[in-house]
Amino acid sequence: MLAKVSELKRSAVRQQETSEAAAPRSRDVAVSLKHCSLSFGSVKVLNDVTLDIYKNEFVSILGPSGCGKSTLLRLMLELLKPDTGGEVTYASKKPSIGIVFQKPVLMPWLTAIQNVELTLNVGPNKRMPKKERREKAENALGLVGLQDFRNHYPHQLSGGMQQRISIARALAADPEILLMDEPFGALDELTREKLNFELLRLWEDPSNSLSTVVMVTHSIQESVIMSDRVVMMSPRPAGVEALVPVPLPRPREVGMEEHPAFYQTVKELRKREKEQ
Repeated sequence: MLAKVSELKRSAVRQQETSEAAAPRSRDVAVSLKHCSLSFGSVKVLNDVTLDIYKNEFVSILGPSGCGKSTLLRLMLELLKPDTGGEVTYASKKPSIGIVFQKPVLMPWLTAIQNVELTLNVGPNKRMPKKERREKAENALGLVGLQDFRNHYPHQLSGGMQQRISIARALAADPEILLMDEPFGALDELTREKLNFELLRLWEDPSNSLSTVVMVTHSIQESVIMSDRVVMMSPRPAGVEALVPVPLPRPREVGMEEHPAFYQTVKELRKREKEQ
C-alpha cells in the first residue's frame, strides 16, 4: 500500500514537471509569424510558416540541413521579408534584437572590448556617450566571464572564448530577443556543453533585459537540454512539422541527460527526424 502511495506521489510530481515545462513561463507573445512563405527566385524555401514565440521562452529550431532554419531567423530579424500574405509582428514596435552566428565574426584588428562595443556604434545606440558605451561593453564581458581578457585580440583567444565575445557583443545592446544560428556548432563537445549552461545562466538572470531566445541547432540533445519547446521543421520548402514541449524542470543542470523526460523527448525527436 505504501509503495502504491509513493508511486502516486512520484507520478504527480512528474505530471507537474511536465505541465510546467510544456507551457512557456509567460503566454505573452514576443514574436509572431503568420503564414510566412519565402522564395528566392524559383526556389521556395519556406512554406506557410505560422509560429508564436513567447516572452520568457527558450525555443530551439531543428530541421534538415538547408531547409530554411537560418532564413526563418532572418525573417525575425527583418533582414528578409515574407512573400505577400505573410506577416512578422512583435510585442513592441521596435524590440531590441541581438544575433549570434555560428562563427564569432570578430574584427581581428580590434580588442575584445572594442569588438563588443561595435554593436553600440550603430542604430539608436551610436549617440550614446563614449563612457557609457565602454561601461556597457565592460558589463557584457563580465556577464560571459571575460572581463580579464578585455584587451586581448581574437587570435589570442580560444574558439570558445571568441564565441563568448560574440555573445557579449549581442548582449551589450540589452536585447529583449536573442537569435542564435548554430552558435556552438564549431566547438568541441566539452566547450559546447559549458557554453550551453552559461547561456542558460544568462537567460535566467533577472538583472539583464534578455527575455526570449530562439536558437537554430542540429543537435537534438542540445535542443532538449536547453529549450522549453522544440520547433521541428520539415524538409524544404520548410513548414512547422511539430512543436514539441520539453518536460524538464528548470533550472537545467549538468547530468539532466539522466532524467527520464530527457530520454523520452530525445527519442520522440529522433523518431520524427527519421520519418522526414
